[in-house]
Parts: sequence; C-alpha cells; structure tokens
Amino acid sequence: MTDLIETLLGITSGSVLAVLRAQRPEIRLHAQGAYRELVVPAEPGGVTRDERAALARQVAEVEGEGRLAGHFAILGSCAPDAARTALLSPYADTVARHAGRVRQADIDGLLAQGLSPQDVVAVTQLVAFVPFQVRLLAGLRAMLEPDGVLRPTRPEPAPVRFTMAEVAWSPRVPPVDAAAATPAQLAALDACPPAVRRSTYFLTLALDPASLGERGALFNSVMYAPRGLPRAERELATAVVSMVNGCVYCCSVHARRFAELTRDPGPMQRLLDEGFGTTALTGRHSAIVAFAAKLTASPGQVCGADVAPLRDAGLAPLELLDLVHAIAMFANANRLMQALGDSVPP
Repeated sequence: MTDLIETLLGITSGSVLAVLRAQRPEIRLHAQGAYRELVVPAEPGGVTRDERAALARQVAEVEGEGRLAGHFAILGSCAPDAARTALLSPYADTVARHAGRVRQADIDGLLAQGLSPQDVVAVTQLVAFVPFQVRLLAGLRAMLEPDGVLRPTRPEPAPVRFTMAEVAWSPRVPPVDAAAATPAQLAALDACPPAVRRSTYFLTLALDPASLGERGALFNSVMYAPRGLPRAERELATAVVSMVNGCVYCCSVHARRFAELTRDPGPMQRLLDEGFGTTALTGRHSAIVAFAAKLTASPGQVCGADVAPLRDAGLAPLELLDLVHAIAMFANANRLMQALGDSVPP
C-alpha cells in the first residue's frame, strides 16, 4: 500500500524507513483512511470536497508544509464560494494556530450560517488532522536526515496552569445520545479506546462517524501498539505536546498516566510546575521532552540533529517512529479537544 506520507517523502519500497513503517501497518492504514474520510469522503455532507481541500491547503500553508499544501491545491478542482470561505477560513485559522482561543460564539456562528453539528465536527476534524500530517512528515524527514547542525529553539509550555488532577470537559455542540446512536455511530465508537468510547468527547466526535471510525482506530494504534516505545514514554511525550498547545484536559490525563505507569509522580509534577527546563527527568526522558516540545512548536525547524540525542539516549528505530507518531497524534487531539469544548479544571 502506498500512502500520502510515503509519496510526499519519496520513501521507496524496501528502504530502511519503508521497512520500519511496515512494522506499524495499522497506523499507515488508518492515517490514510482518516485522510480519505476527511478530505475526499464519498459523502461530504454540508462541506464540499473543494471546500475541504481549500481548508486543508490553508492549514498546511499556515504550518509551512509546502509539499502538503501543493497536494491539497491539486485536489481542489474549483475555487470555493467566497461567502463560504469567509465563514470557514477564520475558524480554520484559529483552530490551526490557537485552538485554545476557540469560543462557543465561534461554533454558534457556524451553526447559525447553516452548518449542521456533523459539519462542524467534520471541519474541526479536518483542520486538526493536517497538523498531524505536518508533524508526521517533519519527524520522518528528520529521521532520514544526517545529524547535521542543530537549529536551537526553546519551546515553553503555554501560560496556563496544568494539573494531574482529573479535569472535566464540556462540549460546544450537543453530543450523540448513546442510547439513540445509529449503527454507523456505534461502529465508530467501538474503534475508540475501550475505557472512554462512551465519554462525552467521543460521543461528540461521533456526530461525524466516518471520520471518527478511522481517527479512533488511528489513536488506538498510535498509543497502544505493542513493543516499540514503552507506554509510559508515549504518555510523557503526549503530556509535553499538550503543555505546548495549552490543552489542560489532555495534559491532565496523560501526565497522570505517566505518573501511574512509572509509579513516581514527582518528576511529572516538577515538569508541570517548572516547565521543560526541569532537571527531574532522566537523560532518556529529558531527550524525549526536548524533541516532543520542538516538533510540536516548530516542525519546520526539526532536523536530524534533533533526533541524535534520542539515539544517543538509547531509542531504537521503532521507538523513534512510535515517538513521532505519538507527538503527531496529539497535534490532532489537542486541537479537537480545545476547539469542540472547554476544559473544566477541578
């Protein structure tokens, strides 16, 4: 199977990276499936394929990923209606750049102009998926590069208070009623993590079941694939991504899971309190934190030199691939969580 990521990076059959990616076939399958359902769906509903391609191109350009933007430009066969662009483009820009700034009024404005709740979820899923693709491309590209010269950046957590306490989430569109869910919605929910598949968050995403089915399966494959990067280190990386993006809910969940898996909440608490400069982490964990923060904040600046400390810390190739997948996945998850609802701290 040839997927979009492989095509854009020019990964050839039998190459080292192709063989490595073949060890995670479910991730390739569902990443391509999510792309299909979000950008070129068989039934696009109230948001046309041309509009979807235009929004995806817009986000890729915001992220500075020219080849991906060019791909989406080719997909759009005609220019979207100007009035619709004026409606959808500002929302897409906010979700892409600063998802934490989305407010109920933004969602209400889309609904008032005729978008259905399913359309709103589909657009948000689409806009949040492109940053996943961007970071996946950037991370894989860095794995292909020689060590090179480090381009230093010092990403810092967003200026919000993070916690390992349980945080609630309040949706901005009415979620699916689980008791009245359609077969398609139930099937999509069944692809999500078992412990949370009936949560308010996933019931909200189930408004657009086709995209959720692929996205839920993709999430499962990224976070729970066997072997490779230890589960605790996937949780560490996703907590860091959530800090950079300012997602209080996601940070609380994954910081707590890291503490539970390591049976030592101290290092994570110091990371939440002190930021990425804390000395509470081991060399391996410190390297993961630095890479996750940079790939999240500045994907265009990530290079082979950023991967070198991970290799020096002992990460094997499959572990590196798992790390890139986890970081990319939460570029998506944070934007969905922040755009479609509010975190409610304890």
